[in-house]
Amino acid sequence: MFARTRYIAWAMQFYGKVPYDLATSGIPYVTWSELGLPAPDVDDPGAFAALRSAIARYNDVSPAEVVPALGTSQAIFLAYAAMLSPGDELLVETPGYEPLTRAAEGLGVTVRTFERRADEGYRVAPERVAAAMGPRTRAIVVTSLHNPTGVRVGDDAIRELASVAEARGAHVLVDEVYAPFDALPEDGVFRTSARKLAPNVVAVSSLTKCYGLGMYRVGWVLGPEEIVERAEAAAIATFGHAPLAHASYGSAVLGAVGPLSSRAKALLAGKREIAERWVASLPGARWSAPEDGLFGLVTLPGRGDLLSSIEARAREAGVLVGAGTFFGAPESFRLSWASCDAARFAEGLRLLAPLASR
Repeated sequence: MFARTRYIAWAMQFYGKVPYDLATSGIPYVTWSELGLPAPDVDDPGAFAALRSAIARYNDVSPAEVVPALGTSQAIFLAYAAMLSPGDELLVETPGYEPLTRAAEGLGVTVRTFERRADEGYRVAPERVAAAMGPRTRAIVVTSLHNPTGVRVGDDAIRELASVAEARGAHVLVDEVYAPFDALPEDGVFRTSARKLAPNVVAVSSLTKCYGLGMYRVGWVLGPEEIVERAEAAAIATFGHAPLAHASYGSAVLGAVGPLSSRAKALLAGKREIAERWVASLPGARWSAPEDGLFGLVTLPGRGDLLSSIEARAREAGVLVGAGTFFGAPESFRLSWASCDAARFAEGLRLLAPLASR
């Protein structure tokens, strides 16, 4: 049974209802008219193959390694269905993104965790992961950029994880929906997918977070032949084929990634620095100090669970951040600079500051 995802249910209580949204973790939506693209032929059956090819071209991989999906969320489900069976074990990072756990549990998989520690800069420690593996571990899951801290997982760490997993006949799943933020590809090609780091690495992603295309649900799984085959079987068993219109629009918007990269850079310019200065002004606060991306994790040590205080700030001041309670970090909150311009972001931080003094 698929349990309720608490974070999504909580966030939807506030989404679109607060004037200072410092919680949303993606570039603001772009409309079709803003893209300036001609309307695609939604009756062309060749769009299915075109979408697969466009995803492969964007990720600089072979079309044979691609399974299109309806956003990253469905890509996670399809990857799990391809890698795992009931009774298997999954190792996932903590703090972590709740849907990575819920999707596995719904498939009858036992979820265990390994820690990404604040005092280590939230790095992935392959030796800690290896120690946590058991005889039924079939997959290791990381996010890069890490959700909720924004910290990148280095290529060497992923290769080490892949080696650890290979020795146990397991895979490494990298959710890389935020990964392009280190160098948004203005030529429309993301060349550094984790999929290319080792044969047993599976990558999932979409155009949602970096490019403001969430409503188009253009996602994918990248993996070796056996994973592609099983993921396609899972897709057929659960929803058949995606709508032809989805494939038509998806292949079209993949051609607009270059201009959308420029748009994202302009929207983010200077705001991480504003966040860093603000955190430094809070007595006793610390944060994850991500090098790029659009969010970081702010921690108020000794304050206990901040959920009720975060909700109070949303009601009283109209400013919302992502409660760390739902990421396994209750003394923390995820601070995003995606949605507001620089002046509005600074004002939202001013209104948020009393959270640190309660």
